[in-house]
Amino acid sequence: MIDESTFFGDISGTREEILEATYYALCEYGYAELTVGKIGDYFDKSQSLIYHHYDDKDGLLLDLLEYMLEQLERQVPFPEEPPEDYIDAVVDQIFDETRSLDETFTQAVIELRAQTAHNDEYYELFRRSDDFIRKQLTQIIRAGVEKGVFDVDKPKESAALFQTVLIGIQTERLTADAKTIAESKAEFRRYVDTCLRS
Repeated sequence: MIDESTFFGDISGTREEILEATYYALCEYGYAELTVGKIGDYFDKSQSLIYHHYDDKDGLLLDLLEYMLEQLERQVPFPEEPPEDYIDAVVDQIFDETRSLDETFTQAVIELRAQTAHNDEYYELFRRSDDFIRKQLTQIIRAGVEKGVFDVDKPKESAALFQTVLIGIQTERLTADAKTIAESKAEFRRYVDTCLRS
C-alpha cells in the first residue's frame, strides 16, 4: 500500500496532467458533482485539450482508474521487512485516521466502486485492483507461513479477509464514529494475534 499522491510524482505528458487534474477534482467534488468543467479548473492548459483526449467524464475516470492501477502495480514491490511486521503495518494503515487526503480520496473511490453495479468497465478495473491487492497479501502471508510466524492453512482466504476488511472500513469511515472504528481495529488485531500468528 502506498500514498496515492505518489501516483503523479513524475508527470510526463498531457494525459498525465489531465489525469492528475481529474484526481484532485474527484477528491473535491465526488463522482456525482464532477464535471469536465470542474476538472478543467485543475488543468493549467486549455480545457479543449480534455475534450480532444476524452469524450466524457466516465471515459476520463476509467482512464484515471487504469492509470492508478498501473502505477500501483509498478510501485508496490514485495516488501523486504519480515512478514509479521508488514502485516502489522497493513493493519495500522487499514484503520489509520490521520491522512486527510486519504479521506477525500477514499470517499471518491467508494463512489466509483458503486458504479460497478451498472458499468462492466468499472467492474473489471476494480476486480483487477482487488485481485492485485489480494495476490500481494497472499504472498506475504504465505511467506510468513514458510517462516513459521503465521499458522494458517489457506493464505489466499486470509488475504481475502484482509481485503474485505479494507473495503469495509473505507465505507464505514463515511458513517461510523471513531469508537466503532477503534473497536473494529481491536477485534481485527485480535484475529491477527490469535488466528494468523503461530
